[in-house]
Amino acid sequence: MNEHSLEGGEDIFAQIKYEGKLVEDGYLDAKKAGEALIGIDEALRYFLYKEDSKFRNVEFEIPVKIKKGSWVTEFLANFDAILIKTALTWGASKYFGSALSEMAKSDFKEVGFKDIFKQAFKAMTWVLKIAKHLGTLTKKKFENINFTKNSNYVELINEDGIILEVPVEYLELFANCPDDLFVNLAKIIESERELIVEYNDFENQKSDGVRIGFSNKHIFIPNDEDDEVLFPELEHDMYVELVGHITRGNENSNTIGFMYEGHILTCYPEKGNVKDFKNKLFTNCVLKGYVDRINKKTGDYIEKRPRIKFIEIISIEPEDKQQKLF
Repeated sequence: MNEHSLEGGEDIFAQIKYEGKLVEDGYLDAKKAGEALIGIDEALRYFLYKEDSKFRNVEFEIPVKIKKGSWVTEFLANFDAILIKTALTWGASKYFGSALSEMAKSDFKEVGFKDIFKQAFKAMTWVLKIAKHLGTLTKKKFENINFTKNSNYVELINEDGIILEVPVEYLELFANCPDDLFVNLAKIIESERELIVEYNDFENQKSDGVRIGFSNKHIFIPNDEDDEVLFPELEHDMYVELVGHITRGNENSNTIGFMYEGHILTCYPEKGNVKDFKNKLFTNCVLKGYVDRINKKTGDYIEKRPRIKFIEIISIEPEDKQQKLF
């Protein structure tokens, strides 16, 4: 998504959209469309408020364009001007007083209001990129980081040794981002419906963005850490055959993440290394093995979240969808 304008032309500043077979005719059912719009509104407002707290008093509508092959919300390059004029029409000026009126009169050339909206969108995109790269939005401590010669950037190194160069200004935004900010955007992601957030940087004549697929979905949906036992029917040492999706693999811990009925279970091979199952990563599959509920600290059979000691993984995806783990 670099070095080109967004689909739709140069007048499109940014897009938030879903792509894949499940929206190939350009449709989402009413419930999912509602959740997506709420998610866009929540996320965008959060970053707008970070840029300028006065946005808390502004109401605005989100334009949605249905296209064959995707479900798209588009933001025009002059969207901020439309936003303010709409806000003034609705009487929002009483919250802003003369300052807002002066913004409208000056066509936003001197006040810099246009940049507030665009910076908010860039910030949202970068927080999503960092979370995807690190595999978490809940862990705010940066453990593997290098400072570059350019003091405006740092290198974030994830557990797979992959480097992402990040502008320093977005690290604090990531660290302070609520764990559940993107839940409504992420919850409707499926294996054949991916979320794409992207924007045009007109000044530098390039585009940037991030794609969130099903294997990344769990990053943006925090686990419930209450006292309820998860899947109590899965008793310790029980043989199981579970249908789900492998979301990650970690050679260091010799584990995989397995999404089962909306929860990520940590699983490990009975014998060998997870590298032996690298062609099963990011696939829908059947995982066969035994339930492990032993509490690591006490040794009792009281673990609330079961682990699976697996003996076999059978992919139920076509071969061309299987990707390498390492």
